[in-house]
Amino acid sequence: MENETTRPTQGLLELVHPGSVTFNESILAPLRNNYLYEESKECFTYNAAHLINNDALLKQYAAFRSEKREKGYSEQELEESFGFLLLDDASRARKVGETGLLVGQAKCTTLGDSLKGVYISKYSDCLDLKRWYDGKTGYIVLLKLTKGKVKEVTDNYTQSFTPPTAGFDCHVSEHLGAVSSTTSSFLAYERTQYYMYELCDGSSETESCPRHACPFAIVAFSYGKINTTSELEQKRFITLLFEIFFFFLAAKHLLLNLI
Repeated sequence: MENETTRPTQGLLELVHPGSVTFNESILAPLRNNYLYEESKECFTYNAAHLINNDALLKQYAAFRSEKREKGYSEQELEESFGFLLLDDASRARKVGETGLLVGQAKCTTLGDSLKGVYISKYSDCLDLKRWYDGKTGYIVLLKLTKGKVKEVTDNYTQSFTPPTAGFDCHVSEHLGAVSSTTSSFLAYERTQYYMYELCDGSSETESCPRHACPFAIVAFSYGKINTTSELEQKRFITLLFEIFFFFLAAKHLLLNLI
């Protein structure tokens, strides 16, 4: 049975045009202010974006913050930040907007069991174990985070995964503070992850969708230095493809709801 979170929402995605105030302030600013590598300023092109309008996820996010404030969490623990998720498939990106970020989908396991929590990148240009290459394209989901109580843990490369810690909401690597722009992309990716989880009250079970990570936008990108004379044409072409794809996805969901 569908619940309020998983049920497709009419008008879920709101197109944001490149160059608009919303695009520059809500999309570009978080992305560019959270680069690890200097060269990223020259290599990332953001072609089109959609805001995610999911009232259910927003209400759950607000409820988490309210509950933790009542439990005495400090302002630092309730401070909002950004996180990022790389996806190659636009339909998967839309799915995150519909359901929230679900446990069991991450490849990383060094900070905790991926079946009990979610992994989110701290940096917007450090999203994969593999190095970026010219011509790489994909989709970045931007998330608002309230990390809550954070515990530093030792990177665990065994099959006995580190369990979520009672009394905390997030694990980070004990090496996080040592990561710099000279750190290899492989190590930087693993050591700059947030492992976020939500323990059910009074038990060791975890929620399937941690409420304190709320997706709010999807942006299509390309990576690599491109010829300035063709840049505008490429942006327009990718934006058109992006709009067409999400139009057909929305139409498909509407048709399924009518059947």
